[in-house]
Amino acid sequence: MKNKNIRRRLWPVGAIALGAALMFAAVPASGQASLQNVRAASPTKGIPFFPMYVARDMGIFRGDGLAVEEIVMGLDVAIAGILAGELGYVTGTGSATRAAITGVPVKVVMFTFDKIIFTLHVLPTIKSIADLKGKRVAVNRPVTTDAVFARAALERAGVDPSTVTFGSMVATSTRFAALKSSAVEAAVLTPPFDALAVKEGYRSLAQASDVLDMPWSGLATSAKRLAEKPMEVKAVIRALLKALQFIRQNRAGSIALIRKEFDLDESLAGHVYNQMVPALSSDGTASARAIENDIDLARRSLKIAKSVEVSQVVDFSLLNEARRTFSLKP
Repeated sequence: MKNKNIRRRLWPVGAIALGAALMFAAVPASGQASLQNVRAASPTKGIPFFPMYVARDMGIFRGDGLAVEEIVMGLDVAIAGILAGELGYVTGTGSATRAAITGVPVKVVMFTFDKIIFTLHVLPTIKSIADLKGKRVAVNRPVTTDAVFARAALERAGVDPSTVTFGSMVATSTRFAALKSSAVEAAVLTPPFDALAVKEGYRSLAQASDVLDMPWSGLATSAKRLAEKPMEVKAVIRALLKALQFIRQNRAGSIALIRKEFDLDESLAGHVYNQMVPALSSDGTASARAIENDIDLARRSLKIAKSVEVSQVVDFSLLNEARRTFSLKP
């Protein structure tokens, strides 16, 4: 994979003056002045990746000896990038799971969200999910978790998903714009667009937490990196654990970061925070059932009949080590 295929985005390191940040970002954990350069890819800018933004803006990555370059790119390309060694990590664990079950040597090493907070919003003319038969639904891509949720919601309402046209729109903002312009009759949205949709009269007909028990996002890397750079992987995991703790313990600081990152007013940022916190992983893991559901749905979407062991997809060994060196507090 050539570098020209990668669209880089360097996010500015924030300087929000919150006293609580000092305990996270004093000096690199390694005690060294130099920072380890690593590159991490996400499919878009959004709430599922907020712990990364917190670790960046609160200096947590730097405090653990890391200089993290965040890149927005398609995760299929990103998976190829981590295999080639041009990228270190991907935050889209669903894509990593789909790759792993086909035999690609990648592993999910932690989850930052162990629940999904998608909602299915529709035009005012749509009264029920049954009305979506023959209509258009905007999702990220047909194989992504939001599309899995949309199909599950349709099936639960007795609608054959094959009777619905799924439109691929990666950014949630694009899906919301398509709904507002009536280019689609329904769209899968995440905060804050769910609140904006309701405010503007687009009703919510289904929530992912009522339909799917699955993790949402986290961190994945190559099996080679796990073997060759375990200290680096553990440092990234530890930084994200600290970010999760910061979010839970610092409502005001987190809302300030949400406002800055997504250009929201206080009310919408508070809504995002309230929706987000219950979905955060408490310790970087997800339940065995949620992980198995994720694997089973990936198998079905890829038409893989053979069963897949959780160990083929997930490796929490370095997460467990990181948790022993950093005490998580509720």
